Amino acid sequence: MADFDFIPFLLQLLAEEKVNTAMTVDIEPQSNWEGQWQYCSLKQVLNLPFAQRYDLAVVNLIKQENIQPENIIAIDHALVRLRDLFAKKIIVLADIGLEKQLRALGFNQLLEAVPENSPVHIWQFNILTYKHVPDWFNSKFWANPENWDKYRW
Repeated sequence: MADFDFIPFLLQLLAEEKVNTAMTVDIEPQSNWEGQWQYCSLKQVLNLPFAQRYDLAVVNLIKQENIQPENIIAIDHALVRLRDLFAKKIIVLADIGLEKQLRALGFNQLLEAVPENSPVHIWQFNILTYKHVPDWFNSKFWANPENWDKYRW
């Protein structure tokens, strides 16, 4: 399976969002993709100094060598660095075996694609839609400081 088979499809899904800067991890960027794309490997993400926050990061975890047990912690650390430092939105292409790990990191399943050789799950993390603000989280239900000196609680 070629890496770039999923990217045009993902860019169509993200068409309503403007992607100016993006980062790809273990996917070679193509010249026809819109915006400014930077490539790095999964190991480089762990040591990459923070220079800017990207609109989008696309991560390929389909490669078999990434899913070895000794690399699971490195994958977690790289995804957390991407989520917390480098990208507003992250798209991860992963095998079915990483479902628990990705859910534990706050990713939601976006799509399940089934090519002929192995199923691929597409996951996303978007900080803007990660948690909806509950209706009780407003000043109406908070303590009223104007009454602090008037009434004894």
